[in-house]
Order: sequence, then structure tokens, then C-alpha cells
Amino acid sequence: MTLTTSPTEFTQSGKRLYMLYQGNYERNSYGPYIGDSGLDFAALSAVFRSESYALAEAKADDYCSLYESDFPAWLVAKGILSPVETTGIEISVSTSGGDAYVPKHWPVCPDCGNGRGDPQYGDARKSLNRIKTYKRCTECGHEWGHTEVANDTSKPMLDDDGRDTPGACVPFALAKACGIEFATVLDVCARHGWSGTGMAQTNAIFAARELGFSLAWVNLVSAKTPSAPTLKRLLPELNDGRNYVAGVKGHWLAIVDGQIMDNDANTGLGRKVLELYEVRMVQAMAA
Repeated sequence: MTLTTSPTEFTQSGKRLYMLYQGNYERNSYGPYIGDSGLDFAALSAVFRSESYALAEAKADDYCSLYESDFPAWLVAKGILSPVETTGIEISVSTSGGDAYVPKHWPVCPDCGNGRGDPQYGDARKSLNRIKTYKRCTECGHEWGHTEVANDTSKPMLDDDGRDTPGACVPFALAKACGIEFATVLDVCARHGWSGTGMAQTNAIFAARELGFSLAWVNLVSAKTPSAPTLKRLLPELNDGRNYVAGVKGHWLAIVDGQIMDNDANTGLGRKVLELYEVRMVQAMAA
């Protein structure tokens, strides 16, 4: 039998509060009880065992099973311990709604003037090391201060060159091949029918002309293979120092000084090139 006690000083002289614990894995507790200070529970358990054996013998029992759970009841029956009445209280500390922690160092909402600006974060553009951040009022939900900051503060943010703009492979390819800022190219392409789902090939040619460039079609059959070449096989055959726009199935990309400039990281060198345009300045052609 193993039973431990946890005594606590009581206000009455010579008395203590006791909690009794039993079990090595599944712990059971009994109490609290009040009793004389300094009780020897090892000696008391020996008396409990002796009386239990004597009672079993008097009944002519062949076996006597002892349970720690019966020991506290025996102590109470003997008047050694007395139960102490307790009141169980369920406690909860609210931290939501009106009880939520709202730091006073957060900025005051410019809309309602009562709430504070809870820092919020939007989508991260890891390729550019940028993440959207803004404030949301804790009272009225107003949002303000939308901006982009470095996603990894140990590294600089990269300029937005359009690589993360949905459906913008054509404007992206033209911007890289023509050497013009993406925002400018995107505005021109939008006037020629670009949307988030892409744009027609003919419209892209007209957009390039408005930007001051022409897209001169390159006959791929003149390459060493009569069938559509892969990017890997085509790159060594292109003229150094010239810029191109290449079309694979459903996608455009730029080739600048022999380097692929692509906003789709999934475009592999094994993709077949279905169309190829050399990018030329209109002024240079007129000369």
C-alpha cells in the first residue's frame, strides 16, 4: 500500500489540513481532511492492515484484499481525520470582446477615433521579399495604412517587375524584352485588351508597336531541326545581344542576351517553342 500526504498548516493550534494521494500512474486524491499535526500515516496504515486481517480471520475468509481507497474512510471512521467542507469554483479569465488586450501604443483609428490599429498582414510575395501590411480598427473594423514591407527583414525588397501579377506573362515578357518598366507596359497592354486571363497574340503585337518596338517573326523551321525546338535546343542558336519573345503553349517569356526571363517558374527548358519574335526598336528599323 502506497499513500502520500500533503499537509497544510491550519489556524487551530496543533491541527493540520491533509490531502491524501494514491497511485503511481493514475493518481487519485482524497480530502481535504483535518487532523492532529504530525500524524504518522505509515504507522496508521499498519494498524489499518492489522485490523482488516483480524476482521477477515473472524469471518473465516480465505483471502483479504486491501485497497488504498478504503484507508481514508477508515481514518474518518476512527475519528483520526475529519472531512473539510469545500466549495468548487469554476474559474475563467475573459480575454475576448471588451476584455481583450488593446495596446495603447497602437495608433488611434482615423475613422471612428475610438479603436486602435491592430497590425495585419496580407499575402507574401516571397520572390520579391515583400508582404502586405496594414492596420485594422479594433472597434469599427476600418482598415488603413496599406503598404508593403520586407518579408525577410534581413534582406532587401526587390522591385515589382510583374512576376507575381496573375495572367501577365505577355506584359512581363514585353517589359523584359523591351527594357521598359512593367507598370508602363501593363497600362499599354490593358488598352489593347489585356486582362487577368491574358491577351491575344495580335493585340500584343500592337501593344509592342505603341511602346516603340516591333515583334519580327522568326522562322523556326530554319533552325537545325524542322520540328518545334525546345528552349534548351533553341537558346544556343539565337544571336547574342538580341532580345526575343518566345511562345510556348499558352505562355510567353522573354529571352534577353541569351537569358530566359520568365514569370512562370514552372516553364522548363524541355518546353517546345511554338513561336519566336525578335524584338526591334521601330526607330532603328526606319533608319
